[in-house]
Amino acid sequence: MCTKYDPQHEAETAMKRAVAAEGPDRQRLIELALAWHQLARDRREERTD
Repeated sequence: MCTKYDPQHEAETAMKRAVAAEGPDRQRLIELALAWHQLARDRREERTD
């Protein structure tokens, strides 16, 4: 996996942007944050296996 991005940081950034957004943009940013969060979790699990 490319380590160019920090998934946890990206998840936090997306959630902060979602808080400031409204309507459909807010929902899309929440979904994006959840996807980044899942990538961060998967990455942590790969390191512990």
